[in-house]
Formats: sequence, C-alpha cells, structure tokens
Amino acid sequence: MSRSRELFTIGAGMKGANCFLKNYSRHWSGWSRSKDTKNNAKKYFTGILLPGKRKNMSGISNRINLDPNATQQFITDSPWTPEAVMTNNIQVMSKNTAKKKGVLIIDDTGQEKKGNKSPGVKRQYSGTLGHTGNCQISVACFYGIPGHSRNADAVYWPTGMRLYIPQEWVEDEDRCEEVGIPGDMKFQTKPEIGLKLIDCVRNEKVPHCAITTDSAYGSDGKFRKGLRDRQEPYVVSVIPSLILVVPEDTPFIPVGTKCANGRIRKYPGLPEGMKPKTPESIVNEISKPDWQEITWSEGTKGKLSGRFFRMRVRVVVKQKEVTNEMGWLIFERRKGVGLKVYMCWGLDDFSLEDLVKIAHIRWVIEQGFKQMKGELGLDEFEGRTWRGWHHHAAMVMIAFSYLMLKRIEGHPNGEKLPTLPQVRKELARLYVRRSIERRFKISPEEADAFLDDEPVLAPE
Repeated sequence: MSRSRELFTIGAGMKGANCFLKNYSRHWSGWSRSKDTKNNAKKYFTGILLPGKRKNMSGISNRINLDPNATQQFITDSPWTPEAVMTNNIQVMSKNTAKKKGVLIIDDTGQEKKGNKSPGVKRQYSGTLGHTGNCQISVACFYGIPGHSRNADAVYWPTGMRLYIPQEWVEDEDRCEEVGIPGDMKFQTKPEIGLKLIDCVRNEKVPHCAITTDSAYGSDGKFRKGLRDRQEPYVVSVIPSLILVVPEDTPFIPVGTKCANGRIRKYPGLPEGMKPKTPESIVNEISKPDWQEITWSEGTKGKLSGRFFRMRVRVVVKQKEVTNEMGWLIFERRKGVGLKVYMCWGLDDFSLEDLVKIAHIRWVIEQGFKQMKGELGLDEFEGRTWRGWHHHAAMVMIAFSYLMLKRIEGHPNGEKLPTLPQVRKELARLYVRRSIERRFKISPEEADAFLDDEPVLAPE
C-alpha cells in the first residue's frame, strides 16, 4: 500500500480539502455570499497547502493559476470577517478534538519587517527574533492536548491570532487610517489581547481544564486577575525574581483597620515584621529530600523529566499589600536549564504531576508558530493592511487546523501520529496524483506507480 493510502482514506487529498472547506464554510456568518469569494477562498486554501517557497499573494496566485487581482481582492478588500471564520474554526475543531484535559495557551510571535508601513511595525523586542528589531508582533491562542505517552503526539490547533498595535500607532490616526486599522481601536497590551482571545474560546464553551503561558504573560498580575475574574484555572510561568509571596496561612490585617499613622487601611496588609519573599530566595530554603522527580512525557531523546517542589502561597504586591491570589507555587529544576517557577490557581485538587503536564504543554504553541511559518507561509504575507494581514492569518490557521484533523484521522488514541509536515507533503502528493489521473486518464494505482518511478515529480 502506498504511503498516501497509509496516511489518508481514499478520496482524501485536495479534493478532501475542498470538501472540508465547503462543509466548514456552510455556517460562516462572516463569509461573503459571493460565489467568486468562496471559490477564491478554496483556491487560496489550496495554495497555502501546496509546496512552494513564497506564500504571499503573488506566489499563491502563480501556484494555483489564480488571477492576481482576484487574490488581491479576496485578501485585501473582501468584507468577510476573520473573527467569524475563526469562531467557526473553534466550533469545528472543538467538535472533533476537544477534551476536558485540553489546555489553552497564550503566546506571541514576531515577524521581521522592513520599513514602517506595515500595521503595528516598529523597533521592539521579539522573543522570536531574540532581540530588538523592526518587526510586527502578533498574539495567538492555541488549544493543546498532551500526547497519550509521547510528547510528539500532542494535538494542537490555533483558536485565534491578532496583531499587537503599539500605543504610538494607536495615537496616530492618519497612520492607522492608511493601513485600515479600525478607527475605534484602543491600545491593548499583549496580555489584554490574550484575554480577548480566551474569551472567544469561552464563548463557544470549549472543554478545557486550564490556561498556561510563559513568564511574559504569567508575571502580569492584571492578566492573572483577568483569568481569576473569568474563573479560569491557570498554571503560568512567572519570573522568579519578581513575584512576591507569603505562606498561604499567613494572618493578614483586614481592610478598615486603622494604621499607626492614623490612616484607614484600604487593602489587606501583612503583620508588622512580616516580609514577603521571591521564589528566587525561597528556592534556597528547600531541602534536597523535598524535591520530587517527575517524568511528564517521552521526548525524541528519551524521557522528559525534572525535579519539582510545590508549596501553598498567597501573592503580595508592593511589599505589604495582600491579594486574594492563593494557590500552588511550583519550582522546577532541570539539568542545563535555569530555575523555573509557576503560579497555579484554581487547581487545588490536581496532583503535582498533573500540574507539571499542564505547564509543559506550552511547547505546542511554539511548534505551531514554527509550522505555520515553515509549512503554510504565515510570515510571508507582504500586504500593508490590517484586514489583509488578518485575512491571510485566518486562512493559514484553518489550513493548519485541517492538517491537524488529517493527522489524527484513523489513528486511535495512543498510536504514534505522523508529523504535520508529513501530512502536508502527502496531501500535496495526492493533489499531484489526482492531476496525473485526470491528465492521462489512468487509475490511482497507475498514478501512484508513476510517481514512485518519477520521484522528482512528487512534492518535497
């Protein structure tokens, strides 16, 4: 049996992709009723999935023999709403993949740009670049489910993505108007955008057990409060030297108490002489026998494990103001990796091993960014409009989601899954095979044999 038949059922390939898009778009409230727009969507979708080095508008047009003006109109000018498209993506993917152990992950990614015309571009720090550079930054939310036993078998897909617009842009109305940024746009920090993306998932009632982020988001007290206000449990990384905590059972001075200077206390406070500590200082007080060795998955080079310790804490701000944030503080030490610390809330009954698994599903969003760029051309969009960028990103995200559905298709839980690049490559092979069948009027088996004999024709 050919590799194509091993990975996919008969009748899959790009025909299957078009059927997916047709069924997928049936209830898009934000989709244009124009037949041309829907046809262009299918072609753009196919162009993203097919191999090729340049997945910008002109490159996709050339690849699928689509009029460049039609592509330009579909991406830059067409009124379809990417938010509605992604709402439908959430519904489709939730129905097919969501589980109670699913986790929502927030992170951002950068794209280096030249000039100053692209929406949101400026000299700013990007973790993707690893330095400060002229770039755009977008915030994304992914849904992730840990692999049954292997890290590589995690299932994950994007729920939404939005450009971060720096305050200097928001304050420049002419500049915003030039690239089509909505006139009522207000400045939002990356954590605020992250909360909005989480709300989109919450609105669709997608099953999940927690939120996780890196320390850029987890160290933001307003972000964590936003999660608590939404009753969203979390395991978020925090900067060990910044967050202040005291033991959870520490007594505190209640609101309304008169201070020594005669003022009435507006916030709960710590008793005189009681000082909060940072995790960076607490770690030195943890005895060696208290650390617990935990293996959370199997990686490509063996078991993924580390030493962990947890304690119940209450978070303090401004040295003496006690907050209502109470939960587990987790310390992690691994060979070759610096101290990592996580703040957990709303997961009091979870085991330490469960919390560690939640914290370590975060890798899938970084993998997702890498694959959306390397396989689907997320970072190759060259337009200079707000709408165009979000249209392109939405098409990339639904293409990624489609590949993830094909990846798990026919593979029972616990079975080793193919990689997403393998899936895209096999879809492209099926597309070429079907073209050969039609062109030479031969059977699928003959077309497969032809491709096996002439491997140069099979997409890499």
